[in-house]
Amino acid sequence: MSTGARIYTQHARGQPHCELDHTLKGKGCEKRGEVRLHGLLLCESHARRLEAQERVDLLRGIVSCLELSLSNLALRRDTNLAGHLRAERAGAARELELAYQELRQAVI
Repeated sequence: MSTGARIYTQHARGQPHCELDHTLKGKGCEKRGEVRLHGLLLCESHARRLEAQERVDLLRGIVSCLELSLSNLALRRDTNLAGHLRAERAGAARELELAYQELRQAVI
């Protein structure tokens, strides 16, 4: 079954371990690899963590781009466009906060 870049795998004997090289404790992860993500076989918790971090990174970029657009004097003069950009930035900032919450939950 595939969800986006995620591919769930089923292995018979010789269950391979998560391919995350190092944990915060300096060791490799000893959990069973279940999800193939970006070419790595990861355990479910590391796959969730990686996906959550990628979402945070993407949304931080979106918020930054919207803030940069709003700093453009010519764009600020167009009140309709500026209002639209402010609304988009507010929505992206809310999504970013949710993504940070998901990341914190994935780390637990």
